[in-house]
Amino acid sequence: MLDDSRPQAVLDFQPLAAMVVDPRANRILDANTAARKLFNLSAGDIRFSDLLISDAGEMAVYLDAVSHYGCYISRALHFHGRKDAPPRLQTYGAQLPDHQVLLSFLDLEDVDKRTRETEQEMHHKGGLTQWQNIYGFFREVEAQNHLILEAAGEGIYGINAQGQATFVNRAAQEMLGWSADDLIGRELHPIIHHKHLNGEHFPAHKCPIYASFRKDETMRVDDDVFWRKDGKPILVEYVSTPIYDHNVLAGAVVIFRDVTERRENERKLREALDEVKELKEKLEQENEYLLTEIRSARSQTGIVGVSPAIRSLNIQIGLAAQSNAHVLVSGPPGSGKSMTVSAIHEASSRHRRPLVRINCSEINSQAFEAELFGYRRGAFAGASRDKTGKLIMANNSTLHLDEITDLPRDIQARLHDVLQSGRFQRLGSGEDTTVSLNVVATTSRDLSAEVRAGRFRQDLYFMLNLFSIRCEPLSERPADIPYLAKHFLDRTTRRLRLPKTRLTRANIDVLNQYGWPGNVRELENVIERAAILAQGGRLEFDFHLSGSSPAAGSDVVLTNDELRALERKNLENALARAKGKVSGAHGAAAMLGIAPTTAYSRIRSFCIDPAQFK
Repeated sequence: MLDDSRPQAVLDFQPLAAMVVDPRANRILDANTAARKLFNLSAGDIRFSDLLISDAGEMAVYLDAVSHYGCYISRALHFHGRKDAPPRLQTYGAQLPDHQVLLSFLDLEDVDKRTRETEQEMHHKGGLTQWQNIYGFFREVEAQNHLILEAAGEGIYGINAQGQATFVNRAAQEMLGWSADDLIGRELHPIIHHKHLNGEHFPAHKCPIYASFRKDETMRVDDDVFWRKDGKPILVEYVSTPIYDHNVLAGAVVIFRDVTERRENERKLREALDEVKELKEKLEQENEYLLTEIRSARSQTGIVGVSPAIRSLNIQIGLAAQSNAHVLVSGPPGSGKSMTVSAIHEASSRHRRPLVRINCSEINSQAFEAELFGYRRGAFAGASRDKTGKLIMANNSTLHLDEITDLPRDIQARLHDVLQSGRFQRLGSGEDTTVSLNVVATTSRDLSAEVRAGRFRQDLYFMLNLFSIRCEPLSERPADIPYLAKHFLDRTTRRLRLPKTRLTRANIDVLNQYGWPGNVRELENVIERAAILAQGGRLEFDFHLSGSSPAAGSDVVLTNDELRALERKNLENALARAKGKVSGAHGAAAMLGIAPTTAYSRIRSFCIDPAQFK
């Protein structure tokens, strides 16, 4: 509540019209005499919003700025005054305790009036030098705005047209380490702005602050440096505004902010983000690879069997793991070469590191080179980021090169050099990377014949063939079939949560009669399909697809229509077992080992209605 009878308060000594406001209560707590006259305030409760002409939202934004910066200046706010027309005001806000705000108002009309009176007075007073005019102008500005300038958090200083300091506020003195007595009357550029951060000389004629009053332009600079009295630089951003007195250029006012700490924090943040990004990309690549390995490992059995061939294989795996020598594993497709590689890695001293695989027959030469060696960003078109190659992933571990006979010949030479020297360079990089790894290569063809035909380098062959292992086809080790079949059946029922199913003597006899051209992989597929389609706990095998005898299965050739009919029948059997359910843990897609989207696509292709199986 405003009280006309209150004693003279400290606020009355403020040269500008001023009031203390509580924005939350929308009240004017106190106002000096100048403010009462300016806004025609009377005693009693006066709501602050009653003075406002400006939108309440604009006032809220202004008060937020005062709260954030501690003080803030604006000419955009408009208030009701004692005159018919609203006064033109420049509003100064300063944050007080208890969320109160001190508002001071500079009446721009009075400033214009005083300027005109000063012009008339100066007109009558001759003989004063231009320097006295300019100096007096700045002294008047400083006197009128002393409280605001000293309360400002930004550094503020004024210079005349010769670049000499006319006033320096307290914040500027603290930031620069110079006192006002050190600077006023001296040219500032040679003192605080004489060189760039890199030590290069900064001539005054290129200084944006000089340009502001020479070109009559407000100059905003976001990245510059001022020099302290102790010789240390501070990074600054500043605004230089030209000032005129009686239509004569008086100089400029510079408002600057020390952003050294902020820029340093930004630099550290950028470096941290770059490091996090690099680690994230590397981790994503490794995780992507490890997830692939985990998925593939679920379809591997380990070494299962009791035949002499398997016993010999287990011995060779142990020797190969202990020797840390490069290994060449050969054998027909599906005979267990990948399982052998995994067993060698798990038995070796490098088993704590991931086993890294790469299929030499799946990608072209250029893509293979990038996959194996990795690359730097920009190494070739499309290389938008650094990529960790398989060689780096396999460092201190095992690298499995599947189907080594398909390795491009130009890559063969580079791989030989890596294995011989233990160093390589990523694409787009001139720096050597050191690696230590074991290579286990697998092939389903005769690699020595490839060497004789000139399609595979002899030196690389000898290097990889230090230790040779042969995986025998399943047809040559029938004693392992019951053990493998039991292993696959137990794993399938656990993974798909199927009813427990047993292998009978009759089942084993049927399996032993088949020639297994697809080796262990074919046996796994047959057992899994039979487990999914089993009725009443009984297994039935359909590996002789066309209806011929099991022993002749390897010679059967099916037409496309026969294959489609078989696929349709298999899909219908899965839907019947799942009672029309396609996706989910016990759906047809899970039984078939395919994605639900693939299952739905096949259902549409065969025009099958899953609802008929419910």
